[in-house]
Amino acid sequence: MSEVAVLMAAYNGLPYLPAAVESIRAQTLRDWTLVIVDDGSTDGSSDYLRGLDDPRIEIIEQANQGLGLALNRGLAACRAPLVARMDADDVAHPTRLAEQVDFMRRHPEVGLLGTQIQRLGSRRIGTASVLATRHRDIVRDLLDGKPAMYHPTVMFRTQLAHEIGGYWAKVLGEEWDFFLRMAERAELANLDRVLLSYRIHTGSLTGANMRQMRWSVAYAIDCACRRQAGEVSVAYDTWCASQAQLSFWRRATERVEMYARCQYRIALGELLGSHPWRGYARLGLSAACSPKLTSQRVWAVAAKWGTRVRQWSKPWTANTATTGGNS
Repeated sequence: MSEVAVLMAAYNGLPYLPAAVESIRAQTLRDWTLVIVDDGSTDGSSDYLRGLDDPRIEIIEQANQGLGLALNRGLAACRAPLVARMDADDVAHPTRLAEQVDFMRRHPEVGLLGTQIQRLGSRRIGTASVLATRHRDIVRDLLDGKPAMYHPTVMFRTQLAHEIGGYWAKVLGEEWDFFLRMAERAELANLDRVLLSYRIHTGSLTGANMRQMRWSVAYAIDCACRRQAGEVSVAYDTWCASQAQLSFWRRATERVEMYARCQYRIALGELLGSHPWRGYARLGLSAACSPKLTSQRVWAVAAKWGTRVRQWSKPWTANTATTGGNS
C-alpha cells in the first residue's frame, strides 16, 4: 500500500492534463498512487490516459456524471491512508506531497490540509494566495463564504472522508460542503507555502454557473449552520425555492454581485493571459459594480498579511529580548 493516493477527475482536460500528471510523477516523494477518473472525456484525454505507462497510475473510465460523483468513484479506489486532491489543469510543485505528508504525520489532529497557491495564466504567473492557516480562521472564512482553501491543494485522511460520506452529487459546490463536514470531525489547516500552481482560464466562466456556484456555497453553509444548531437540513430544491421568494431588491443586489464576481474571475484570466489591459478595465468594472466585494478583498488580504507579519516577527522579537537587542 502506498503512503498517499492522489485523486484526480478529468473531463476534457487537454491541453493541460499532461502537465498535471507529470507534476505528480516528478514528486520528491515517490511512494504514491495516482487514481484518475476519466469522466466521459471527448477531447482526446482518454487516449492520452490509456497511453500512460506507469504501474502507480490507475485509470477509471465512466460516462460523464459530474465532479462530485467522479471523485466519489475515485475515492472508493484509494487504498492509502491519505488522499491528495489534484485537478487536471493545475501543476503540483515537486515537494508538495512530501511536505503535506510530513505535516499530517506530525499533526494527527488535522484531518484536512491545504496549501497556498500561485495563480498561473497562459502568459504570466500571478500573485500567491494569502489564506488563513489555523482551523478557527479557516472555518470562519468558510462560513462567511470567503475563499479559505483551494480544493486541488488539499490532502485528507481517507477514513474521515469515508465517514462523512464523501462528496455530494450536486452540480457545483462539492468542495465547500466537504470542507465544512470534515471540519466537524477534525481540524483544518493550510500550509503557509505555495505548493501548487493554480491555472486561471476563462473558458467555463459564465454568469449562470457563477450564480449556481454561489447558491451551492450558500446552501452548504446553511446546512452546516443547521447541523451546528441540531436542526435537520432542508432539501436543496426547497432551499433554492426559498431563495427565489426573496424581495426584488435582494435578488437584484445578488445578481449585480454575481456579475461583479464573474467579471473579477475573467479579469484574472485576462491579466495573466494575452489581454492585461482588458483585464484592468474589467477589474474596474467589477469594483464599480460591487465596491463592497472589492473592499472586502482588500481588507481580507491586508488583515492576513498583518497576521503573518506578526507571526514572522515573534522569533525576532524573542531573540532581541534574550540578547537585549545587541548582536
